[in-house]
Amino acid sequence: MRRIDEYLLPGLIVCRSSAVDRSALIAELARLIAVATGVPASVVAEAVRERERYGTTAVGNGVAIPHCRLKGIKDITLAVATLECPVEYDAPDGAGVGLVFLIVVPEGNNLAYLKLLSRISVLANDRTMRQRLMAAVDAADIMHIVREAP
Repeated sequence: MRRIDEYLLPGLIVCRSSAVDRSALIAELARLIAVATGVPASVVAEAVRERERYGTTAVGNGVAIPHCRLKGIKDITLAVATLECPVEYDAPDGAGVGLVFLIVVPEGNNLAYLKLLSRISVLANDRTMRQRLMAAVDAADIMHIVREAP
């Protein structure tokens, strides 16, 4: 089973994003995904927003895991962002979100996606790891922390 860091490229990490709301954050991460996959940022952002219409992907404790399925990509693509200031995300605990893992999945790759989602959930539920990620000073720091994840 692949580890989280095997899906994450340094160019897909935003440390201390200045996004002021969920929409701006999704747009910022969609631009990174677009560069990595060749799928237009507008298509990525709309697919994520469409998924969000079914319910929030915020999981609590300041973490959200937005995701979508897209035709035309070859492999699961993961982008990670921390935020300068938490943004409103309709989290079940009412807390703002300061750590985001955006997953874009090719159609038909459900098992690998569920395994990645499980690993991210374990990481996000580990208070120490979550706090370290939110306190990271740059993309290299985030990558290092993610590599330490189980």
